[in-house]
Amino acid sequence: MTTPNATTRDLDRSKWLRVSCVALCRIEHSGRYLLLLNRNRRRKGLYVLSPIGGALLFTDPTALAAFGAVPEDPAAHELRILIPPHKLDAFREWFYRGVGRERSPWRELHEELVEESGLLNALAPHEVRIAYSHTVEQAQTTDRQGLTGWLTYYFLEIYDVTFLQPATLRALLSAPPESGALWVEEAQIRRIQTLQMVSDGAERTVQLKGQALLSTPNRQAPKPNRRGRSENSLNSEGKV
Repeated sequence: MTTPNATTRDLDRSKWLRVSCVALCRIEHSGRYLLLLNRNRRRKGLYVLSPIGGALLFTDPTALAAFGAVPEDPAAHELRILIPPHKLDAFREWFYRGVGRERSPWRELHEELVEESGLLNALAPHEVRIAYSHTVEQAQTTDRQGLTGWLTYYFLEIYDVTFLQPATLRALLSAPPESGALWVEEAQIRRIQTLQMVSDGAERTVQLKGQALLSTPNRQAPKPNRRGRSENSLNSEGKV
């Protein structure tokens, strides 16, 4: 888990825009979507069901210098940064080119399903198919610890994830609620903000945040990136 550094906390919020870039996994089976309790919030006694995924990493630190970016955590290399608001268009153009940054949710998928939750004993890259769908853009204040209330502009990349081994899907479908995993119907995601779920030995009121998975393109996509795939900007909800 990363926390805001001293430089970030000292910045004037009226002069800086927080930007958070996230990859989310859309895992669907028979009209239900796999959501997982957010591990970091769960440790704090907060229960939030959200899509598997997390912050994208940047691989070229010099690229961010062009936007005057201040990382939340310089050691983490996550695309959670602060920039002057007038640099947003330039950042967007760089982001959609897809150069100098992570372009897959594989790292987070393996981390959350195998290393953190133990829902799967193992998962290899050749056992899963990951297909880019679209990108969601939205602006809202964050509730991230240390930055609560800071206006944040989100870039949420949605990826369709298919498990190629039947045994892998069976293991996920049979996961008990106590594991932190829950298959949620589309109607629930669209209409319900909270639900009851057994976790950590008791019934909890859990926030449901999966609307980004159901988003559809609502405006002309930017030019295709260097891999030839168009990126779409949408309004929806995602991680912090």
